[in-house]
Amino acid sequence: KLGQKVRIGAKLISADRENTIWSHNFDFTIDEMFDIQDELVETIVSTIVGHVDDEEVKQLVRVKPDNHTAYDLVLQGLEYHRKSNVTVENAKKAVEFFDQAIEVDPNCARAHAWRACSLSNYVGWRPDEYGEDWIDQCADSVIRSLEIDQNDHEAHRIMGAISLVRGDFELARHHQERAMELCPSDAYIMGKNAALLVYLGEPEKALEIVQHAMRINPFCPDDLFVDEGMCYFWLGKYSEAVNCFRKIKTPDRESIFYLTASLSKLGEGIKSAETLKQAFKMTDLSVEDFLLTQHYQNPELKQVLREILESIPI
Repeated sequence: KLGQKVRIGAKLISADRENTIWSHNFDFTIDEMFDIQDELVETIVSTIVGHVDDEEVKQLVRVKPDNHTAYDLVLQGLEYHRKSNVTVENAKKAVEFFDQAIEVDPNCARAHAWRACSLSNYVGWRPDEYGEDWIDQCADSVIRSLEIDQNDHEAHRIMGAISLVRGDFELARHHQERAMELCPSDAYIMGKNAALLVYLGEPEKALEIVQHAMRINPFCPDDLFVDEGMCYFWLGKYSEAVNCFRKIKTPDRESIFYLTASLSKLGEGIKSAETLKQAFKMTDLSVEDFLLTQHYQNPELKQVLREILESIPI
């Protein structure tokens, strides 16, 4: 403490390895004491949750496959699931791991929930490999998950995503909001709630949520930059959108197509054409195939996106 200024140093240390995982200084005045404590708690909780999950996944990657329990298999599946928007192989591998987990333990709620999520991502890559009832298969998996644990925030998040695909926008909002109620300090859940708001045509509100998630998650995963970039795109702030998409370490389907559209709106004809070619090569999706994965409540928004992408000469 120095006069009216106060500094609190927070540090997260791994007990088994005795190394510092994260540290941060919170600077504020005496008058801000009660305001900063909520931010401090949220940041620490989000950091612990995110890092513990990452450490468990990394450790399991090194474990021999024949020793896996259902929980281990779920975490292995999650490792691939987190990258399922990057390659079709990741999406397929994730589904396989979650299926194995369900075989080992049919009452593993998370396995059912994440199987639905990864299957949805896989169908986004290979829409012809599953019948028209694929979304019903996903819904059945999440319903089973909620039967086992009705307070699983991940199951509610995933049911929200499924409801969005089905075009039930109010139910999608209900489940995403329920997920946030159950886990209010989870930056990932916040990001998914923001992504839904983008598709509901509320980019300003979505941006507020994304930026709050970024403040409490010092690791700031790529997903949040994607969400932030999409918010800026629909707010007409194309330079800011481009800056967000270029911060992404591993580009995914949404980031590369929306980067293309943002560059086009900035009049960057050559760059937008080059990026669109990269998008086709990376995703193996046409513009029309990509648009099938974009579930906007207002169909005019999808048409705007279509016109931008189809106007790019390649």
